[in-house]
Amino acid sequence: MKKLDFYILKQLFLTFVFFLFIFTIILWINRAIRLFDRIIADGHRSSVLLEFALLSVPSIASIVFPLACFATVIFVTNRLKNDAEITILYSSGLSSWRLLKPYLIFGVLSMLSLSVFTTFLAPSASKKLHEKQIELDSSVSARLLKNGKFLHPIKGVTFYVKEIKDDGTLSNIFLHDKRSEDELLTYTATRAFLAKNENKTVLYMENGLIQTFDNSRKELSTTKFKSITIDLSDSIEERSIEKIHLSHVSTFLLLKNSQTVVELTSASRQLINLELHTRLHRSIFCLVATVLGFSTLILGNYNRLNLSKQITLAISIIVLIKIIESYTIKIFLDSFAFWLLLYLPSLLGVMVSILFLAASNSNYRRKFRVSK
Repeated sequence: MKKLDFYILKQLFLTFVFFLFIFTIILWINRAIRLFDRIIADGHRSSVLLEFALLSVPSIASIVFPLACFATVIFVTNRLKNDAEITILYSSGLSSWRLLKPYLIFGVLSMLSLSVFTTFLAPSASKKLHEKQIELDSSVSARLLKNGKFLHPIKGVTFYVKEIKDDGTLSNIFLHDKRSEDELLTYTATRAFLAKNENKTVLYMENGLIQTFDNSRKELSTTKFKSITIDLSDSIEERSIEKIHLSHVSTFLLLKNSQTVVELTSASRQLINLELHTRLHRSIFCLVATVLGFSTLILGNYNRLNLSKQITLAISIIVLIKIIESYTIKIFLDSFAFWLLLYLPSLLGVMVSILFLAASNSNYRRKFRVSK
């Protein structure tokens, strides 16, 4: 019997790796395309895209884990039935409950693996990804250096650069500042350089003109310059990276000290508890999807060429469970007293699985006993 369990588990794990890879790649590419347009357009290197994509993998994997478990069970069970292996196992005296054992082991291991993602990897990766996004959004080069576009890094300031050369030189610069009610300033220059250190960011302009319009006198004055340095440190609003989202908080902290999480995230206790229970339920759902997929496909009379009804039934039940889950979340947000309802979808999945296993075991056992 150990060889049988190992045989089925081997197929389950190999197929699971395949589906997990495929589903993760699909979501990863979807995010990478949007990131590519944004990052490259902001003048960053393509290596930044790779870093962003790698940091998003844990959160993507935690989403596709239950889906990969369900697809794996459907695929492997369908193949076992098509190859008549399940029929042979039934004829040898094994029951549906006994055949469930390797699937149950696979579901438990998948649940524990996803728990590692949701507890350790996903929160830390999400926090790091958020910090990188803030860093890129706050960088002066990302907000000012775009060829041929009029940009508004802050209210009242317009910046334009015609061309950015390979050595970092900016040509044909236009900078308009109307933040002051007393005067309007317009800087133009043939070329410029952007420099930054730990303390400040400056724009060094050469061979240009300053136009100053006095609002009170309605007068325009011009000043030519060979070189001028403009401090941009106070002009570019820095976004704070101190804000922490619930997805960045570790599961241990959510469990241990909710008051600390409230202070860090400014989130309500309802949302904090929802985040915690969602992580736990997502892990449990791996086991539910595994058992439900197996019990549904094993249901009914054996027919090598017609498993479409069972597969459709399994998918329909999963969709129904997800619909129920959305309603239980709404009820929970209204009152924390109903937190047990968050686990109702998984409980229903387990109950349906037990019902299907009992029915399939009864049908098959009756069939093979009569044949014997």
